Amino acid sequence: MGFLSGKRILVTGVASKLSIAYGIAQAMHREGAELAFTYQNDKLKGRVEEFAAQLGSDIVLQCDVAEDASIDTMFAELGKVWPKFDGFVHSIGFAPGDQLDGDYVNAVTREGFKIAHRHQLLQLRCNGKSLPLHAESGFCPADPFLPWR
Repeated sequence: MGFLSGKRILVTGVASKLSIAYGIAQAMHREGAELAFTYQNDKLKGRVEEFAAQLGSDIVLQCDVAEDASIDTMFAELGKVWPKFDGFVHSIGFAPGDQLDGDYVNAVTREGFKIAHRHQLLQLRCNGKSLPLHAESGFCPADPFLPWR
């Protein structure tokens, strides 16, 4: 029995086995957590379903954090399966490819930074909408500076 035994954790941002979210999900599964996953679009759906199955989950929900309706729908669907959950790993990120190539420290443009930053702010909206489903012990380890409780 791991220290997360009996805990329900929502994981976003799994896109490949190299994703930070995938490594976090593996560790949480190893420690006994029950996991649910999200995917952004149909292109990622099958891949995320496969990763979820490898980690003992059949809860895979569509969620595009750029769309409020998508966030609302995802939490409504999650609430049907899990009336409450204990943790939320948000590991969604995006930046234009040209901002990450080569000497990326000097390649970053103001526009590229705005796009990446906006994506992170959208994830905060997702976190806020998760609060009604958080159990009393709920945590959001990726945002420790926010007053969740």
